[in-house]
Amino acid sequence: MYRDWRWEEGDFAFSPRGDAALAEGLEVVRQDLLARLVSPRGSHWAFPAEGSRLPEFLQATDDPLTRVEAQQEAELTCLEDARVQEATSAWESGGLRLALTLAEGVLEFLLPDPLRRP
Repeated sequence: MYRDWRWEEGDFAFSPRGDAALAEGLEVVRQDLLARLVSPRGSHWAFPAEGSRLPEFLQATDDPLTRVEAQQEAELTCLEDARVQEATSAWESGGLRLALTLAEGVLEFLLPDPLRRP
């Protein structure tokens, strides 16, 4: 069982009593992977190999090749985590749906579309 501090909106979450809230199980894996996917590779001084190239796609041209490259980057980044056994993804209207197979089960989440213009 995994246990770690719970993060919300980029900061620690707190319980109603004011204590630090904890995340458990697949929620820990989910928040770890989201942090890795949205952080530029090499941006953390203590973990230079962490992060992904996905933020580089924010201003990229929205074409089929770029979408495939962004999809592959998301899957490969998730597979760098030892807890992830398999990663698949598909584009939807809201973004990139990732389905990750772990020993504990399947974790699915939707990443906002990095190529969509506001």
